[in-house]
Amino acid sequence: MKYLSILFLLTLLMSCKEDKGIPAKLPPANNNTEKVTPAQNNTTDRRTLNSNQGSTTSSGAINTYLTDIKSFSDSEKRNPIEEFKKLAENTAVQEIDISKENFGEALKMATDFKYVFITVENHTVIKIDDVSKCKPSGSWATCVPFANGYIKKGEMVYQEDYANNIMGLPDNQTRTMYLFN
Repeated sequence: MKYLSILFLLTLLMSCKEDKGIPAKLPPANNNTEKVTPAQNNTTDRRTLNSNQGSTTSSGAINTYLTDIKSFSDSEKRNPIEEFKKLAENTAVQEIDISKENFGEALKMATDFKYVFITVENHTVIKIDDVSKCKPSGSWATCVPFANGYIKKGEMVYQEDYANNIMGLPDNQTRTMYLFN
């Protein structure tokens, strides 16, 4: 019981801590692509808008990946994760570089989007269908949702598990969340 009380107090303190990394609510998304990139301290306070980018449904290739995660294994490309990242950079409504410090806030923002994908470097891609179906993670300091996706280990290996178990522990690898309408 003593440990539960301490855990509750720590959770309460962490929830009261002001996070300057991600704004609480962004304006509604339009057909512009919004990219959130990290500052030097790994927060996401610098944004650029690309007004010449299309909407999510304008590209048939990206739409295949969005609607069917298993299409990654069917791809004839050498690395479909790299192909997905290139397409996502041009079509995602928002792009967020993930760190332990901003992952919880990024997941809160993700609730407003239809498709949520996270890539780790060029070897892992996961799709989160329901952000609310989650399990607390000590290493990521937030409730991490259930996900499915692929890890490239020579061949594409399909995974279904909580996102933290697929994308690994927080480290210096580049993890990017792509949000699509």
